[in-house]
Amino acid sequence: MEAGSFAPHPGWRHRVPVDRTVLVDQAAALERVARLVDTEEWRADKRAAWSAMLRALAYRMDWETGLVTAVTRDALARLGGVGVRTVSAMLAWAQHMELVAVVETGAAGSFLGADVNRAPTYVFTTPAETDPPSSAAPVDRSCNLPTSYVRDLPLESERLNSSRPLPNWPLWQVPTTGPERSAAAATLAARIGLDPRRCPTWRLRALLACWWAQGASVAGLLHAVDHHPDHPDHPDQARGDALRGAHDLLRVLGHRLRPWQGRLAQLPARLHGLHGDYRTAQAERVAAAAAAAETRPLRRPASSSPAVRAAARTELANQLGRPKRSVDGVRLVPTFRTSGLPQ
Repeated sequence: MEAGSFAPHPGWRHRVPVDRTVLVDQAAALERVARLVDTEEWRADKRAAWSAMLRALAYRMDWETGLVTAVTRDALARLGGVGVRTVSAMLAWAQHMELVAVVETGAAGSFLGADVNRAPTYVFTTPAETDPPSSAAPVDRSCNLPTSYVRDLPLESERLNSSRPLPNWPLWQVPTTGPERSAAAATLAARIGLDPRRCPTWRLRALLACWWAQGASVAGLLHAVDHHPDHPDHPDQARGDALRGAHDLLRVLGHRLRPWQGRLAQLPARLHGLHGDYRTAQAERVAAAAAAAETRPLRRPASSSPAVRAAARTELANQLGRPKRSVDGVRLVPTFRTSGLPQ
């Protein structure tokens, strides 16, 4: 110990469980550490601390035998920024996952007859039935850049993700607050087909602010984009696609809406904006009507009598006994009078 060198017990291999294989390749040990840590649902701080301590053990591996010696728990605790008890918990987890095996326990300096203590000796292991991972990667001679293993790039995940739900602002409701106007603007953009990468959202909100203040709705603005107020004789004739081939989409949109400035009252009555949550009011009316229909008493048919039934049979016999007539070759189907039938 005083010479700075340590020879482990000559029979240390017999202390490795028979169902495990000792890892000698440092890169293979680091890969196994990363794979096992990745399978755990840990917090970010725990994952970082335990990964750092396990990598420190791997960096101290012997190149020939794979033994990890002279690594104390205090040193691992300082490296991971944790307590000694956390280091013990980490080593217990590593042994339970068959990642690390202790081939020689630690000993006190008084027992060894030396001034220093002896740290435990570890080895990295892998199950014997599986082949140990190889660190020899094939050489890529195509001169192409390596493929990124990041599934979604952080700066592009929001603008390239097409699975986001579309905004669902009520088409006939007039927005009044800031969040409501933002939702209405997003709904209008989605209905028109505006690309958010080509038109900033803040510019669209600024363009539509005056229209919301005048009491416009999304349905009314959609009609205003496709129609001109000076041509009321052709209400179904659209003005064509306004955004195809346009360089500045918002400027074209503002140009289409400008003729309707101060003339929103000329919109069809069905497109006038409604204040308040009209969908909730509609749902309440439908629920009230359904409840009233359930409580309304059923109308019972009029009671029958022998005289009424006899009159009905006589009328049916008269209708069936009449000869069939035709007018200009058209065959007429007899009609039945229901004057004598019960209502």
